[in-house]
Amino acid sequence: MAINIEQVKRRQPAMPQCRRPNRILSKYHLILKVLLLAVIGILIVTAAVIYGNHTQWQTASTVQKASHQARRKTKKQRVFKANNIKQIAAKKNVTLDYSGTGGLSNKADMLKLAQSNQTEILRGFVAVPSFNISEPIYEGTSNHVLAIGAGINAPNIKFGNGLVPIFAHNMGDYNALWPYHPTKFSALQNMTEKTVLGKDIYLSDGQTVYRYKTTHLEYGIQVDDMNQELTVGNTGKPKVKLIACLEDQDFWQQVKASHYTNYQANKRIVLTGDLVSQASFNSLDAKLKEQLQ
Repeated sequence: MAINIEQVKRRQPAMPQCRRPNRILSKYHLILKVLLLAVIGILIVTAAVIYGNHTQWQTASTVQKASHQARRKTKKQRVFKANNIKQIAAKKNVTLDYSGTGGLSNKADMLKLAQSNQTEILRGFVAVPSFNISEPIYEGTSNHVLAIGAGINAPNIKFGNGLVPIFAHNMGDYNALWPYHPTKFSALQNMTEKTVLGKDIYLSDGQTVYRYKTTHLEYGIQVDDMNQELTVGNTGKPKVKLIACLEDQDFWQQVKASHYTNYQANKRIVLTGDLVSQASFNSLDAKLKEQLQ
C-alpha cells in the first residue's frame, strides 16, 4: 500500500515553540536583577546616611583623627619622670595646671585645643588592651592636656609608687562601631565588674612598664567625693586609678537642655588597679609596645 507522505506529515504533532517562554523567563530574570540591585543600593545609601549622621560615630571619627595627629607629635617627644618636672617646665615655658578633674564643657573647644601646638610635658603612656584604651599621659590636667591625651592631677606622681590618678575625657562615643572605637577613656562607660575586674592596666615611662590588675570599678562618684578620696594617702599596694566622666540620664538631660553645648558632668567613673609586676619596655611583645609609645 502506498504511503501518502503528506498525510503522515499532517498527523505528526507540531514541535513546541520554546523560544517565546525563554524570552519571558529572561525578562523576569532581568526585572529581578534590577529590583535586587535597587534594594541593595537603597540599603547601602540608607546605612551610609545613618552611619554618617550618628553622633557617636561622628565623635569617634573626629576625635580619632585629632588623637592620631597628637600621637604623631608624641613620637618625637621625650618622656620625663617626676624628679625634674619643675625644671623641665621652666625650660620649656610650660605652665603646670592641675585644676582639671576630667570634665568636658564643650567638645568643639576641646577639638580646637587638640590642634594646638602648645607644649606639654610627656610623662608616659597608659593602655588597657582588653578595652582598646591607649593614651599618652601628660603632666597636669589642663584643658589642653585633656584635649590631647590623659593627665596626672598632682605633682611628684611616680609610676609604680603610691597612688597614680590618671584623668581623661569620656567623649560619649562608647557605642561607636567599626571602623571606629571609643576614644580616650570613653570605654570606661562600657565596663562592668564582670567584664573588667582582673584585666590588665599598663603604665609606661618609656623605660619601665608597670602592670596593674583591676580590682574595683565605681560608677557615679560625685566630683567632690572623688577629690577627697584622692587626697587620702595610700598605705597599701601601689595603685592606679583611671578616671572619666559618667554620662548617665541626668547628664544627658543637661546636655539636651543646653542644646548640646554643655557637656560638663558632675559624676565620675573610677577604675582602680593594684600593681602586680614591672618589666623592661624592651621585653614587651610588639603589639603591647605599640600601645605604650
